[in-house]
Amino acid sequence: MTDTACFYSEYLGRYVSVALSDDVVCQVALEAAGSFNARSTAAAAQALESYLRGENVDLGIFQVNLRNRSAFERAVLQSVRAIPRGGTATYSGLAARLGKPKAARAVGNALHHNPVPLFVPCHRVVAASGIGGFSWGVDIKRKLLLLEAACPQGAEDPL
Repeated sequence: MTDTACFYSEYLGRYVSVALSDDVVCQVALEAAGSFNARSTAAAAQALESYLRGENVDLGIFQVNLRNRSAFERAVLQSVRAIPRGGTATYSGLAARLGKPKAARAVGNALHHNPVPLFVPCHRVVAASGIGGFSWGVDIKRKLLLLEAACPQGAEDPL
């Protein structure tokens, strides 16, 4: 059974929904007004809401569903979960750590298809020359990095 909770984030200016199946986070999405049913708020949604208020919340304590991802994508997403709040990594650095130094583009593709942004903090992965992309848009990525007070090392004016 899937349970969905949704809340409005003033910080992002959007609604955020969190879907859980048997207490495992399955999906996190930005929603338009009126496109959700705001039922009882689950612990994951409460943690996410606190995180978006700037509180130091560890979203890594929640299990995430990555079963529908390839072995490489799972390795990328699990590696990203180890990047601490306020820290960043580059696409190429992450590829090298995974033993695939020429796979920076594949790392970016895996992150673009991340089904649970924030719980797998793919916004913490940046390009060597700037902020890079983000499935929710660069403006949201910039806000999340600023929320965490992260500044990509070696990146020229990424924010």
